[in-house]
Amino acid sequence: MRTESSEERNRNREPRGTARRRRWTRQVPAGVVGVAAVSLIALTVSPVNAEPDTRAKPPRGRSPLPAPPQVRDLDFLLGSYTCDYTPPPGGKPAVLKLNTRRAMGGHYLYTDATLEPGSVVGRSSFGWNPVDGKFITQYHDNWGSSGNYTSSGWNDGHLIFKGPLTQVITPNASGQTTGVQLDLKDDYQVLGPGHFKDTTSFTFPDGSTLHGSYDCRRQ
Repeated sequence: MRTESSEERNRNREPRGTARRRRWTRQVPAGVVGVAAVSLIALTVSPVNAEPDTRAKPPRGRSPLPAPPQVRDLDFLLGSYTCDYTPPPGGKPAVLKLNTRRAMGGHYLYTDATLEPGSVVGRSSFGWNPVDGKFITQYHDNWGSSGNYTSSGWNDGHLIFKGPLTQVITPNASGQTTGVQLDLKDDYQVLGPGHFKDTTSFTFPDGSTLHGSYDCRRQ
């Protein structure tokens, strides 16, 4: 007659399924069981479809840095203007169309311009240089002309920009043509709401200067 061992007696007292779990545990390394347990806990405590916290990030499409207050001194340029150009003696009158808007979160003003006759299309970018404490303007057009100007700000009702201008004389589709280096001066005066004047001067390498002016009214 076979006598039941103590191990068999203990196994018979275990709840159903315990032996099967013990055999599975013996076959699977302890590290794997630990990883499975941690994963199960993570799934239990993590919210479903949780989204990352974006509160510390600036909203898309907005500048994280406010525009400098000095740029507001250029607000008279905002909007659509038609400017009658009075040329230097011997020149031809022209009409300049301007459209100015805020850009880059208000840090800059972009002015798109069309001059007729001549089909000249240009853009000026107005901004503030916080290092030098000056206004800046960068200009370029479809003829290939370009310029960079600066201003110390309003003084006695005048906002004067000065700087070098590379002026194309005859545009050429080949990408090569002749031009002249000029010193440009733009003298802005606000004459009333939606009305300003820009008196311009162009100084040539020989020292000669030509003067003109734009009388601009908001449309």
